[in-house]
Amino acid sequence: MQTAIIIINLILSVIGLVCIHLKTHTKEKHISDAVKIVLVPGAVFGIVTPALVIRPITISNILTGLLLGVLCGETLYILYLIAKSTWNEEKAVSYYYDGTPAKYFITGDKHRNFSYVKDFCREMNTRRKDVLIILGDTGFNYYEDVRDDKLKKEISELNITLFCLHGNKENSPQNVGTYGIRSFCGGKVYYEPKYPNIYFAIDGEIYNFEGKKYMVVGGAHSVDKMRCLEEDKPFWEDEMPDDTIKAKVEEKLSLEDNKIYGMMTHTCPIDYLPTEMFMSTRQNAAIKRKPRKAKSKKLFKPDIDRSTEEWLGKLEKEIDYEIWYCGHYHIDKQIDKINMMCHEIRPLHMQLFGDEKWRC
Repeated sequence: MQTAIIIINLILSVIGLVCIHLKTHTKEKHISDAVKIVLVPGAVFGIVTPALVIRPITISNILTGLLLGVLCGETLYILYLIAKSTWNEEKAVSYYYDGTPAKYFITGDKHRNFSYVKDFCREMNTRRKDVLIILGDTGFNYYEDVRDDKLKKEISELNITLFCLHGNKENSPQNVGTYGIRSFCGGKVYYEPKYPNIYFAIDGEIYNFEGKKYMVVGGAHSVDKMRCLEEDKPFWEDEMPDDTIKAKVEEKLSLEDNKIYGMMTHTCPIDYLPTEMFMSTRQNAAIKRKPRKAKSKKLFKPDIDRSTEEWLGKLEKEIDYEIWYCGHYHIDKQIDKINMMCHEIRPLHMQLFGDEKWRC
């Protein structure tokens, strides 16, 4: 009799494992994650419980308890997966079929800190089809290990789609090896199947947002390059747009008769540099305030390369545009048609929110 129970439990446990595999193999990197959090604790519980309450302790009793524990764990986990799947399907209807068009927002560098974006999505009740444009340095490909995957997984669960330029403080998507290419808003983007709502713009592509065309160019020079190399911090040699990218941008703009609604770049044209934000400027101001303290510290010496800004400055004089968005300098500031962004989140083509709640 007990042998029959063991066989039945074993068959049911295998069926449960197959069900978990079918439910998770497209959503989780490895089924081993489910095994670790469900089957192992269930097996341990199933072994310990009979050993404490059943006498005599026999191999058959322990094996029966083990299989029952695994079966209970599998059952609970399958119910959890079904409930989670049903909940996601219900939410998906409100994302895509509410009859209103997608909304487009824009903001600046995040450097792996998305707390403000989370608050924005929650309080503005954004939907998956709404788009938040980030002007570089998201930090999604900064460490190039499990820490990046953990951040992408966390942010991909937000009710919004991210359209990101690459900055200088992150590896370019084409170098990572996990990105494919798909179409988005009239252009091509890099994306990872595991995180289908996180896109990276391709330099030199023109995108159409709400009927208006934008040229996109990521990258900039890291003024702290030498410090990064000395302290073994992440740094990428191809952080700036090269001659090939520049030629592509110029060719695409010429096909538009050098007329385009907007430019989205990580850094800004040379004539608009916010010198008050330069590290060396802030350091010198600090030294004037506390000269004695500064003597004990190693002074920061910026590595200056303005070739990208100079090239953008040349473009800025040659093209006819309505607005230019850029990040990089960690400031929210507008000069003429140039909009530098960092913390602020604003609608791309609308007036600012009535209470200006999302202005910093």
